[in-house]
Formats: sequence, structure tokens, C-alpha cells
Amino acid sequence: MTEPSNSPPAKLDENHRRSISITLQLVDKALCEWDNWAKGQVQSGVMYCQQDTFSPAQKKELHSKIAKIRQLMARLRDDLQLEVSVVGTAQSIVGQAALLWEMLIELDSRSLQGYGKVPEELAQYLNPIANQLGAEMNEISRLFSRPTSAVT
Repeated sequence: MTEPSNSPPAKLDENHRRSISITLQLVDKALCEWDNWAKGQVQSGVMYCQQDTFSPAQKKELHSKIAKIRQLMARLRDDLQLEVSVVGTAQSIVGQAALLWEMLIELDSRSLQGYGKVPEELAQYLNPIANQLGAEMNEISRLFSRPTSAVT
């Protein structure tokens, strides 16, 4: 592996800068999640549960690798004057809720027909719950789509 040059290029095209920034932002987002896992912070819900399967040695090594990667990324950020992505939690929820809403509304019997005939009893049971799930997700999206008032 060759060592990176000690000086940044004289000129960086804006399209290249944007592409590099987005790639590094996505990498850093993954590193945030992995860093939480290395700290033993896993998520658990009613249908999704993460399990901490790292050994203490793996956690230590992962922390070290994350630090090394972030050091290189910080160098690129500074040398190439890359933009840091600051994403508000509300903005993240609105984006994710919109995607999840689309998935939830397809839990109804009409959408499930693509996988085979849906028995009428299942349709009667599932349709109201699917509609309610979609409505609740839509409400979450609306909650964070509204402008917030300043806290004093």
C-alpha cells in the first residue's frame, strides 16, 4: 500500500468534492453505528433485536480501526475543505417515516395478493391493523415536519 501524498491537489472540482463528501458521510454514519456496537449499545424492539456478539478483543480492535479511519477522513475533510453533513434527528425521522409508511400500506390484503390469494379472514384481520400502522407512521412524519417553536 502506498502512502498518501502529504499535500492536497491544487484544485478540486465541485462534483468530485461532493462525491467524496457523500461517500465519507455514509462511511462515517456506519462507523457511528459500529462504534455504538463496540460499546455494547445494541437496539431492541418487538420485531427487531440486535445481539452483541463481539469479543472484548474485537471491540478493542474495532475501536482502533474506527479511530484510524476517522483520522484519515478528518485529514481529507480538512485538506479538501469537504462539507460536514449535519442531519437533524427530526429530518432523519421524516425521511425514514416516509419510506416506512410506503412499506406499511403494502401490508394490506390487496398488496399481499401479489404473493398469493389472501384468505378473507386474514384480510379482515390484517387490513385495519395495516391501515392503523400506516396512519401512525404518517402521524410521526407530520409531528416532525412541523416547524418547532424556540425553547426559552
